[in-house]
Amino acid sequence: MILAVTGILGASLVTLHSVSRVVGADLFLRQLSWGIAGLIVLWLLSRVRLVLFQRMAPVLYAASLASLLAVLIFGVVRGGSRAWFAVGPLTFQPSEFARLATILMAAAWLARRRGPNLSFGEVLVASIIVVAPVLLIILEPDLGVGLTFFPVLGAVLWLGGLPRRAWVAILLIAAVGAGIGWNFVLKPYQKERVHTVLDPERDPYGAGYQVRQSKIAVGSGGAGGQGLGHGSQSQLRFLPAQHTDFAFAVWSEATGFVGSTALLLAYALLLGRIGLVALNTESRHGLILTVLVGSWLIFQVVVNLGMVLGWLPTTGVTLPLFSYGGSSLITTCAALGVVQSVWRSRLVNL
Repeated sequence: MILAVTGILGASLVTLHSVSRVVGADLFLRQLSWGIAGLIVLWLLSRVRLVLFQRMAPVLYAASLASLLAVLIFGVVRGGSRAWFAVGPLTFQPSEFARLATILMAAAWLARRRGPNLSFGEVLVASIIVVAPVLLIILEPDLGVGLTFFPVLGAVLWLGGLPRRAWVAILLIAAVGAGIGWNFVLKPYQKERVHTVLDPERDPYGAGYQVRQSKIAVGSGGAGGQGLGHGSQSQLRFLPAQHTDFAFAVWSEATGFVGSTALLLAYALLLGRIGLVALNTESRHGLILTVLVGSWLIFQVVVNLGMVLGWLPTTGVTLPLFSYGGSSLITTCAALGVVQSVWRSRLVNL
């Protein structure tokens, strides 16, 4: 797992360095600092006893909700969202840490309950645990981060043994909710992103511009790539958000099919090792923690790649460990540190 993490981080740094003339050299240095800090956090949390995560979960969860409330009042606005605290030149995004705190809380709660199936009241409790921070994040608004909480809820309900009829009811409620969200929640520019996926040429220089340029960048990489620092889409600034949402497109343009496949194999190794930890632990709490972390990471990787390739709407979901961002990088490393802690205590039935 550490090999996969360092490989992905290395590819991220190489990508940032290749576009440093466009996005700024300071971003590369910051990402390097955050990468080192993230690996230290991963190692430190891997040394923590698993039972401590269970005990501290309510405190961390309450603190995360308080930080989400505080950012709505005292946070700084960037890109139309009030989602960051600013401390000098550094910014801190509490929603990223709230997701990990929610995972710890949901795992601690589910590990303590007994019985083969979740009752209606328990489904309600699980939903409140996960949805409460999502509602605060939507107020920022930050739909991309908010979406990454829902695979966690799905994994909690699945591990809790939710009956089939309940899944049918949830799907019906989700369909109704999607209709309500489409008509009353989503803003016009968000709806246009969905239309763009269905019809890529609908607005090639407006809502569809990002996806159009991303697909050009990926395709122009060919088999072996154009070389680091030589891609026209990234170097001539045709590709937007090339260090965050569309970082994978930059890598694909520079390294081609070979480099893209290598990066995807690194993610496959990472997610495979998380699955191996889940299969080998004798701790119920450890199993739940690992599955929740894995569900979140799988969702985020699939959604980002789908967005870059034009298969899914542009949602602002970044690629874990690869896209630029300190809060996301350190939180992801912290979550993997928790998984590593599960691996170290896999033979202890806690």
